[in-house]
Amino acid sequence: KDQLEIRGKDIDTLAKLFKASGFVSYVSAMHLQNLCNQANVRFHKMTRQQLQLEVYESRPAEYDFQVRDLLNEGRTRAVKTLSGGQKFQVALALALALADHIHTQTQSTHNFFFLDEGFGSLDKDALTEVFETLKSLRKENRIVGVISHVEELQQEIDRFIRVRNDEITGSVIEI
Repeated sequence: KDQLEIRGKDIDTLAKLFKASGFVSYVSAMHLQNLCNQANVRFHKMTRQQLQLEVYESRPAEYDFQVRDLLNEGRTRAVKTLSGGQKFQVALALALALADHIHTQTQSTHNFFFLDEGFGSLDKDALTEVFETLKSLRKENRIVGVISHVEELQQEIDRFIRVRNDEITGSVIEI
């Protein structure tokens, strides 16, 4: 009887998966969870093991991210409650995880992407941590283009192109 009940539950699960967009939702949730797990490798390190990203079902077949605060008894909270710097760290971790996934799927020989701003929202410690993460990408043979006006970050980058606006000649590129 127990085996038949288990089998009945499995058949009910399969029936739900194949109704409407159940299967697509299931597969999407699995991919999103894998992306989240991969992002957490860096995000957890960037936040000094204080925060962890999680996926939860906000509505049936709709998923969102939340953060587990490991210094606050492991309570979860919405990503929107994070500081500007922490939100940037979430976005960076997810972008890196997505880039890793795409690179693996396409078996591309090119492994680069660009980050455009967002650094201005970081305090000095968070900026240092993010820059250490970006420097560690060199060891992974990754190329990251950074577009920024943050002076501290510009001083840390050894190869750069500076675009300066000149009223007479227009944009001037300095290498």
